[in-house]
Amino acid sequence: MMKPLSFRSKSVATLAMLCALPAAAGTASYSGALCTSVSGFGSPIRYRSGRLLNTTPNTIEVVCPIQRNVTAPSFSETLSVSVTALDPHLTENVCCTATVAEKDGTSLASAAACSNWGADTANHNSFSISLPSVFAGLNGYVNLRCVLPGEYTSGANTYASVLASFVVSE
Repeated sequence: MMKPLSFRSKSVATLAMLCALPAAAGTASYSGALCTSVSGFGSPIRYRSGRLLNTTPNTIEVVCPIQRNVTAPSFSETLSVSVTALDPHLTENVCCTATVAEKDGTSLASAAACSNWGADTANHNSFSISLPSVFAGLNGYVNLRCVLPGEYTSGANTYASVLASFVVSE
């Protein structure tokens, strides 16, 4: 015969379950150097400053990790991402896609944005991505995927596309 749990045992079990859940929703800032190349030829360069540079002549795609921070028990995602990049190209843009997915990879919501400010070889600028609120299960995840154009040459100077940082608000 099983013995009923005491109030203290129930409290400890409840606390353990809550600690396993994602943290409360909020804002987090990430360095571009956390991203990993998943396509293209060559590897990006990561600087101690936290920036990721594409110093190859080819376009590369990178995937960036994002810690999922939702309020239990709803697990609803309202995701907004602000990407800071350097885009020296006249004809190509740094483009990123944010996705909320179930644990099996099924996409629930996805949105993209690009650096449409024209060529700028000196200044980092930002663009934003917003996703609608969706329900992702306990083991669902969010991610950011970005495409960085290859180096741009103007006269004797060569400029790299840069993913400096991204800020995620949930």
